Amino acid sequence: MKSAIFQLMAVAAIAALAFTSCVSKQSAVRVENQRDSLAVVVGEKDSLIHLIFDDINAISENLALIKSRENLITVAGESEGSRRPVEEINNDIAAIDRLLQENKAKIASLQRSAALLRKANLRIDGLEKMIADLNQQLADKKSEVDQLRENLAQMGLQVESLTEEVAQSSARIEDLSSEKVELQNQLHTVYYIVGSEKELRDAQIINKQGFIGRTLTVGATGNLDSFTAADSRLLAEIPVGHKRVTVVSSHPEDSYELVANADKTVEKLLITDSARFWESSKILIISYK
Repeated sequence: MKSAIFQLMAVAAIAALAFTSCVSKQSAVRVENQRDSLAVVVGEKDSLIHLIFDDINAISENLALIKSRENLITVAGESEGSRRPVEEINNDIAAIDRLLQENKAKIASLQRSAALLRKANLRIDGLEKMIADLNQQLADKKSEVDQLRENLAQMGLQVESLTEEVAQSSARIEDLSSEKVELQNQLHTVYYIVGSEKELRDAQIINKQGFIGRTLTVGATGNLDSFTAADSRLLAEIPVGHKRVTVVSSHPEDSYELVANADKTVEKLLITDSARFWESSKILIISYK
């Protein structure tokens, strides 16, 4: 009788392992399929997707490092015979604070990337929830660190002198992160304008040079108030809707295409190679007669 019971339990255990393996494989397949479908949907926005996954991976690595530091401090507090110097424990806490600040900056980057995707009418299933979950994890970890400080203070470990230094370091990290984001936005900001030749000449945006077969050139004005600002990572096409169209600014001819309909009206300028298109000039001027 006991032998039969043991056999039944063994069969049940094997079945459970097989079911768990199947579920894990199905989960892995679902994740892989989701990533594959994202790669197809985003197309030219691939660099933005890579940025998102890089941030997610960095956050995960930081969380693992935070856990490792927490374990070191916990062991130091529990083992009376092998207690580490206060300075080493303080350094661990400072490292945890830096990692928390880095994660805060990475989550902010994820939120900006998600906003760019929404602006481009592109959504990644589960991204918003993932960002919310990461924010919650960040808040939980901060609470854990605060509790850890309290516990260490009760044990007689002096960490108060580190608080101001950590706050100053965190502020510097946050300032640097903000400056980096602002610089990246500036590097990817481009300007374009579509107007009649007369309007653009009157505004001194373009000039005519030469006597025979006069050529349009970019004017010397530095005023961009009449231009439209855009993010080169998201700008794929510019509507035109006119005939006899000229691209006045300098851009490689094989990096864009003027798309015309049956009556030779240029409907739009299609950017086929964004990096090469904007490398010569961050300003696009399209003229028509």
